[in-house]
Amino acid sequence: MSSDNVSTMLSTTQQIENIFVSQRVEDLDTLASGKVTLHKDSITLNADIQGIDNLKKYYQAEPKDGVFTKLDDKETAPSRCLSIFMYTFNSDGKVNDIKFLRQPSKDEMARKFVKSPDYSSIPKFDRAEFSAPKYWEPSAENTKKLHAAAAAFNEVWKSGDASIADKILDKDVTDYNLMFGGEPKTGAEEFKKMITGVFKIWSPDQVKCSIAVTSDSNKAFIYWASHGEQTDTHQENHFYGLNLLIFNEKGLVKEILGFRQPLASERPQLLKADAQTAMT
Repeated sequence: MSSDNVSTMLSTTQQIENIFVSQRVEDLDTLASGKVTLHKDSITLNADIQGIDNLKKYYQAEPKDGVFTKLDDKETAPSRCLSIFMYTFNSDGKVNDIKFLRQPSKDEMARKFVKSPDYSSIPKFDRAEFSAPKYWEPSAENTKKLHAAAAAFNEVWKSGDASIADKILDKDVTDYNLMFGGEPKTGAEEFKKMITGVFKIWSPDQVKCSIAVTSDSNKAFIYWASHGEQTDTHQENHFYGLNLLIFNEKGLVKEILGFRQPLASERPQLLKADAQTAMT
């Protein structure tokens, strides 16, 4: 893919994100396909939004600053919500598919959650600084190494083989759960324990993923989707997640940032009854 195409795609995604602020939904006509789909996250959005007209309505429902700011009919300070987007483009350069996982705003927490997530231990990442540091010059070799590490990370979640993590994680790796919050898990051994615990109750039968690597910096992006059974509740689940892996100068993963949809068994614990069926 040419650098011009990459620049154009990045510009398109930035323009779409800016619509949350500008409310110029008519701009979507030149940026998105008529059949564009915004996929549900099963927390702030409980059904896919299909078609450009419905996407415009969704964007218009968002307040001008891009987040919900009303609580009990009183103005509150704007929420600061971390998010990860994944955009898929048509051959004509228009966005055809959007996967958008984000933290809920303060208003959404109050309206929807049984107990608000605690994000106090998650750093307030700054977009301008987030592209740094850069440890190496762009090269096919570095791209291949980071891609292989990201694929191995996905294999851990696909197979439940925690030993794979020894080859790709820094011993002091930090794992941030951006959706559910709480204290981050620190250390490769803690990560491996977590994987072992998950696979005691999770049996996947289908897993797919897509990986993108920024070879001139130190990051890899992973989209994954998994289907299987939660064995302790015998519930079928089909859910997806978005992860960002940040590497150290040795090429080992030093930070894991991730969102995922909740399991069916988690939704009643996370969300109030009416929030489990509401559109937004």
